[in-house]
Amino acid sequence: MTPTRSFARSLGLATVCFGTLVSTPRLARAQAPTTEVTQQSMAVQMRSIAQQLGTRLNPEQPQDLAVGVTLNGSLQEPEKLEKLGLVGLHKGARVTAMRVALQKLVVEADELDPVPLTRKATLRIDAQGRLSAP
Repeated sequence: MTPTRSFARSLGLATVCFGTLVSTPRLARAQAPTTEVTQQSMAVQMRSIAQQLGTRLNPEQPQDLAVGVTLNGSLQEPEKLEKLGLVGLHKGARVTAMRVALQKLVVEADELDPVPLTRKATLRIDAQGRLSAP
């Protein structure tokens, strides 16, 4: 009686495994997207953003400022940063900006001379690539 019971359990287990294997591809196909979704991204040129910030880019920066990319440079025109809300900085300050979302740019500027100073701001990028304070 033990061999028959063992055979019945093995056959039941094989049936369950086979049923799972056969039904899994159907579930995967049912959950697959029917149309491909492509993200619409707003192309922003790094040179344009640096110009609006009054910053000279460091060498070998990429051309596009995609989400997650960082811009590094030195401040040349402090009055441009003042218009965007970053006041008190002088020429030569280090400027770092990172595009954290399609329409958001986090800017940090710091300097050591004449006194240590750090300023941070989150700016908006409009559809034309222009910066504005929120």
